[in-house]
Amino acid sequence: ACQTVSTAPVGDYRPGTGYQVSLTRPWNDISNIMNERSKKVTLLSMDGPLLNRVYFTDGLVPGDFMIKPVSKEKPTPTYRKDMSTSELVEFVSDSIAAMAYQRVETSNLRPAKFGADQAYRFDFTAKTVDGLDMSGTSFLAQVKGKLYVIIYLAPTEHYFADLKGEVEAIITSLKPTDDQAAPSKRSASKP
Repeated sequence: ACQTVSTAPVGDYRPGTGYQVSLTRPWNDISNIMNERSKKVTLLSMDGPLLNRVYFTDGLVPGDFMIKPVSKEKPTPTYRKDMSTSELVEFVSDSIAAMAYQRVETSNLRPAKFGADQAYRFDFTAKTVDGLDMSGTSFLAQVKGKLYVIIYLAPTEHYFADLKGEVEAIITSLKPTDDQAAPSKRSASKP
């Protein structure tokens, strides 16, 4: 069966349960063509997966992962409820490394908010297997036993800066919701 790319429309967008963000223009939902991701990860791109990606997790619960393990011999990081802030940052950076990126280095850990709850932001750099420099920024919040993560990742040269402002606006627009139903992945303004 063919896997398709769909559109994440302008407006309120729910990439999972528990929160929504606002998109100022349509993005491509490439989740269906990215086989390494967990089913709890929605993946958007503007120019294609090699040029920019924004990862959104649904609320991860203990034992969940962002990246599927290739085999039992090569497990990927799993979320634990008792993780400290530094362990949460390491969980995200190790998940990035599990996407076949090398030399993942985090920096600029800073506070953020998820509604009234404490959240964190940090930046990171990495390299592809071929040596291409990558840059990224991440948001994470651990709320009521669930972990919410947003990751923006793009080549450092041109592509990262090109959408960084827009991705920052998306992260800033994040609003927790009380809805625990299945994610709609559609604009709230559409029927």
